Amino acid sequence: MFNAPVIEGPVAALREKEIELLNDIATALTEAGDEDRQKLRDVARDLSDMFFMVTVIGEFNAGKSTFVNALIGEKLLPMGITPTTEYIELIRYHDTPVRTPLLREDGLREWKHPGIGVQGVAIVDTPGTGSIFQKHERTATAFLHRSDLVIFLISAKQAFAEADRLYLELAKKYGKKIILEVNQVDLLNPAEQQEVRRFIETQAQQTLDLDPLIFMVSARDGLNALGTDNPAGDGGMGAIRAHLTGVYQSAPPARQKLLAQLDTAGRILQRHMEDVRQKGETVTLDVTRVRDVQQELVRQSLGLETQMKQAGTSVDLVLEGVRQRGLQFIDSRLTLRNLRQTTDRQKLQEDFQEMVIGRSLREINESTGQYINAVVDQSRLYWRSVIDRLNQLKGLMEQEPAGLDAGMYAEQRASLEEAIRMAESELKTYSGGKVIAEMKELFDSNVNGFQLSAAVSAGGLVTALIAFLTPGSLIGVGAAPLALPAFIAGAALFAVGSVPAYRYWRRITREAKLAFNERVDALIANYHQALDELTKKERNRLTQYGNQILTPIFSRLEVLAKRSSDLQTQLQRHQKDIADLRGRIEAL
Repeated sequence: MFNAPVIEGPVAALREKEIELLNDIATALTEAGDEDRQKLRDVARDLSDMFFMVTVIGEFNAGKSTFVNALIGEKLLPMGITPTTEYIELIRYHDTPVRTPLLREDGLREWKHPGIGVQGVAIVDTPGTGSIFQKHERTATAFLHRSDLVIFLISAKQAFAEADRLYLELAKKYGKKIILEVNQVDLLNPAEQQEVRRFIETQAQQTLDLDPLIFMVSARDGLNALGTDNPAGDGGMGAIRAHLTGVYQSAPPARQKLLAQLDTAGRILQRHMEDVRQKGETVTLDVTRVRDVQQELVRQSLGLETQMKQAGTSVDLVLEGVRQRGLQFIDSRLTLRNLRQTTDRQKLQEDFQEMVIGRSLREINESTGQYINAVVDQSRLYWRSVIDRLNQLKGLMEQEPAGLDAGMYAEQRASLEEAIRMAESELKTYSGGKVIAEMKELFDSNVNGFQLSAAVSAGGLVTALIAFLTPGSLIGVGAAPLALPAFIAGAALFAVGSVPAYRYWRRITREAKLAFNERVDALIANYHQALDELTKKERNRLTQYGNQILTPIFSRLEVLAKRSSDLQTQLQRHQKDIADLRGRIEAL
């Protein structure tokens, strides 16, 4: 079985603290998907082993196994020109070599060898990247996050291929310390070696913003020189051994392990903090957009109120004009002078229509028509605006990657699709003429009532005038209700031009004016009621849409915004925990 090095005292306590912290961060990343959570748990589990892992990675033909064998000073691992390494091979320090590997529970094959040189260090050989065996490549790249130091082997004959760049970028992503080893330099002359070195330095700097140490080696020469007395012919392997010894001696491997894996956790955490921040901003923008649509409802409602008041004022002006002309008509037609002349009922009605009613019906139709058109045009613009805004919001949500509560976002998208469908349905009611017909029906009923009222007024006045001239007409079916009380007992007095007749004349004109005023007041009230009912109907349409469609969307987005904010706070707290723990480790 694999035996972890014994760690005691403050280092052991800090290790347990770091394991707890890494698992807490993994738990916090509930929206991150399984990959990064599993990586953090892998790292936490490796801390229990507490070996400083130096991982060798590179393309399958770069000579990794040869390099590892040359590094430890023995042909321990199988080598070949075809992909020979299928497992991840872990070689840890031990005074006595164990040349038969043990397959561990985590799938690694464990070897033991004194060539590692330092207790608490393990050299890891990974399957080749860029291999024809995709499983090998996945195995190699999936181990990067568990490394504490990465030795990236590059073939001198194929320097800095695309695969090299991609895997170096992945190692950088996890904050790993990287050493570049250009192997197989024995295949190049000195000038070519310098050219390759400069090329790799330039590519690393320009494409990855990396400035790593670069060693030029020939692992094959180093392996062949083992057991000889020719140190100069070791293919440069002595330089890399000396460098690694310096790394191990710069600080205890256990301490370096703790710091290296804090770096990994910090990189993962920072990346997710940025993701959560961006998604939080998106949710906040979504909330703002829904709030804008809701505020648009309020503005639309206020706009209806303004239009209603304008239409009501126009109708009032028209009907007040009718009132004034009607009163003037009564005064001009019901005079004592006119009573001495024969009154033509038909002519009187025509005069009333021309002088009192006149253009008023057309003016009322124009005023109410303007209101209807304003409401319809404004509503069309409004619903188009709602559809545009909701489509923008839906587009943003569709661009959201799986992450911050993808399930709720999917529900939101469905809700938005329904909201857009309903808004489009509302727009069609205005474009299709249905709403206009309903509005016109309301006002047409009032216009008809006005015409009837005008006819009754004209008829009443005509009957009253004729009643003055022919007392007999005050009785019977044709008698005017306004005229009858005034003349039931005084028509004969009128014939001789008596004072009582004048008094009755004054009374009937007052009653005629009173009745006419009541009719105009009723007509104004009816128009205002029709305007108010229409406005309420439109307002209710907006309110119902807002309450049933937009409010649930807004509420769910508020929940998302709150969860995003809480997660940001939690991740920031873990970031502070990492910084605090780093300080304690560095103080050892």
